[in-house]
Amino acid sequence: MPPGKNMDDKLTMFSNELWTVKRKLPVEGQYRFKQEFLPLLHRSKAEVLGSLDDDSWYLVYIGSKPESRGKGYARRLIEHVTTQADDQGRVCYLESSNGANPKIYRKYGFETAKTIRLTRGPKPVEMEIMVRQPVPKTSFTNPPPDHPVAQTTRSIGVQK
Repeated sequence: MPPGKNMDDKLTMFSNELWTVKRKLPVEGQYRFKQEFLPLLHRSKAEVLGSLDDDSWYLVYIGSKPESRGKGYARRLIEHVTTQADDQGRVCYLESSNGANPKIYRKYGFETAKTIRLTRGPKPVEMEIMVRQPVPKTSFTNPPPDHPVAQTTRSIGVQK
């Protein structure tokens, strides 16, 4: 989500189909989702990001169906958002409840800022709260001689 957007306003919940998740929950689950889980996410985001809370990109609910995995969809989404965040000099934020995913997110520069342990269910769930600092664009006009760009440039005969 871009900076300044709220993940639990009605339009966002509808457009991201979160209403279908909420609708599938029993009445107590719907209550707890709205009254406990969403406020926990808001508090955690505000605590971790501080004054940057409303000035950050938020990767909300990244997931894919099993038949869509391994095709690069999540990678393209993450790269799209992190590129925009880098261009704007903004941090990115996400929560991960799947223990396998933080390793993937670290490849994109995310670091664990906090771990939350949800213990009310039959099996505890750990959520890693992850943040990625913006990566400034670098440019150079004269790469070092051993840099691949310099080697390629020389090999195709480009004059400086």
